[in-house]
Amino acid sequence: MSPSAKMPLKILLVEDNPHDAELMLRELRRDGYEVESCRVDCEEDFLARLPGGFDMILSDFALPQFNGLRALELLKQSGLDIPFILVSATIGEEMAVVAMKQGATDYLLKDRLTRLGLAVGHAVEQHRLRQERAAADRALRESEERFRQVVENMHEVFWLLDLATSQVVYISPGYELIWGRPSGELYASRKSWADSIHTEDRARVLQAAAAKQQTGEYDETYRIVRPDGSERWIRDRAYPIRGADGSVRRVAGVAEDVTERRVLEQQFLHAQRMEAVGTLASGLAHDLNNILAPMLMVAGLLKDSAATDKDREMLAMIEQSGQRGAAIIRQLLTFSRGISGDRVTVQLKHLVREMTHIMRETFPRNITVVENVPADPWTIDGDPTQLHQVIMNLCVNARDAMPQGGTITLEVSNVEVTENFPVDPGLKPGSYVLCSVADTGHGMSAAVLARIFDPFFTTKAIGKGTGLGLSTVIGIVKSHGGVVKAASDPGKGAVFRVYLPVSTGSGSAADAGALTPAPPRGRDELILVVDDEAPVREAMRRFLEQSGYRVLLASSGEEGLKLFLRHQGDIRLILTDLMMPGLGGTDLVRAVRVVAPGISVIANSGLDEQVNRDELSALGVRAVLPKPCGSEILLRAIAEALNQRAGPG
Repeated sequence: MSPSAKMPLKILLVEDNPHDAELMLRELRRDGYEVESCRVDCEEDFLARLPGGFDMILSDFALPQFNGLRALELLKQSGLDIPFILVSATIGEEMAVVAMKQGATDYLLKDRLTRLGLAVGHAVEQHRLRQERAAADRALRESEERFRQVVENMHEVFWLLDLATSQVVYISPGYELIWGRPSGELYASRKSWADSIHTEDRARVLQAAAAKQQTGEYDETYRIVRPDGSERWIRDRAYPIRGADGSVRRVAGVAEDVTERRVLEQQFLHAQRMEAVGTLASGLAHDLNNILAPMLMVAGLLKDSAATDKDREMLAMIEQSGQRGAAIIRQLLTFSRGISGDRVTVQLKHLVREMTHIMRETFPRNITVVENVPADPWTIDGDPTQLHQVIMNLCVNARDAMPQGGTITLEVSNVEVTENFPVDPGLKPGSYVLCSVADTGHGMSAAVLARIFDPFFTTKAIGKGTGLGLSTVIGIVKSHGGVVKAASDPGKGAVFRVYLPVSTGSGSAADAGALTPAPPRGRDELILVVDDEAPVREAMRRFLEQSGYRVLLASSGEEGLKLFLRHQGDIRLILTDLMMPGLGGTDLVRAVRVVAPGISVIANSGLDEQVNRDELSALGVRAVLPKPCGSEILLRAIAEALNQRAGPG
């Protein structure tokens, strides 16, 4: 320390000789120090003065009632960091070494006080450097603690790789939570990480890690397989860490579990696909329904004139298939827009027996169909069309699982589930009707079985399946408050069990399979049929004329209005399509009401969701029928409309 520094010092002197104390102070002032001092010569005074904020302690080695080593010991016990120099005339070399080992900063003989200023300056500088290092160490520890708190509490996994050794030097605790593997395995070998990657993704990820981690371009999403067999989706990124010479020394990375995000993305994509399916279905449904409508009516017409019972059965099958085709179109529209439907009290045995009949008539002859249905199973509340779709999808899947033939078994039974008799996991206690479809086909692996209800998942070849069948099944069953269970083993076939809650009495019909009286025939009433499809018009004309009505045909709303104005005195009922180019059915009814408020009107449409029923009801439309609809439903609606007082209200 140079004299020009004029550094102020506050010194505690442990000295029993005032003259020696003054000599030390004089030397320090001569070297340029501004000194403030306090002298003590016993332990009691030393302890009393020690907390006084001193910059330096100069202590004699031997005092009558005290000594320098004791003073040094008391200083250490106090926890204060103050430079301590022994200044003595009697200290020997060995004792000086002992004092230095116990923490003394330096020692000096009294006959060499000219070196005191240098010793003090050196001690002060060392103390200052020590404090700087302590502050840096403290800041480093605090920084490391903050880093530790961050990485150990973050959901992501932070990892650090040393390129020289190819070893992982740090992995945060999130690794064990996400990977389900001990960190020790990864510290021991990176192979533990490589082995955890799904076999379908492993080659790609390892190649990317080798080529891109050091360039900062590594950003991979892949699957891992946990020890319990479950899969998780991981997004893994890496960032190079360079040394002073610019070379990459380490690679830091962050891996996060994006499984839930992937699920949401898949759900979003599924929703988009469903919207696309719905748009496509809406575009096709109108045309398909117009194709099916004349088929149904013509089949109904030909049944009465069929020459043999076999012909009548075949025509009935055509009619029934047409009705199911129309129901499937409605089901596709329903599925693409959310599961819904009118609920009635349903007896499953009717649906199962109908499906059994269809399978025996249409499935390959090398497939045997076995039906096991009790005489009086419990009823359920449900949509018959949707439930028929469930049974049909399961049976078609069973057929496709047996390309070489086999047996399909349909069973219906009553099941009472209690806490002591759970039957199947996931079933709540209660009363259920169980409908099961079993096959003797090729079966499924556990991996396939886990995904069969995923939308658009299919094991069939391109063009052989859409992957919507079982997702439709589970959607319908869940909307009915039921549960679907599947069991299968490779080579041992499969069985699907559908549990549906028993009826609560909320259905709108006593029994969906109950017979109803035949509708009444017409009495030569004149009906105006308005439809833009020629086959529909012609089939409707022949069907209505055979059923006892006279018919006028119009190919558009404009033509229908002209015919009505020309024959309004004779026309008893208007049967109009709603979806027509130009003047649509609703506008036609609105125009007719101006001149004939009391005329009876029935509307039909192939796109039920586009029908404004409230508006049509306000216009006095007696019924809105799906297109196509059964002949009996049409005749009954016509009879009811003719028997009621027509007009709004």
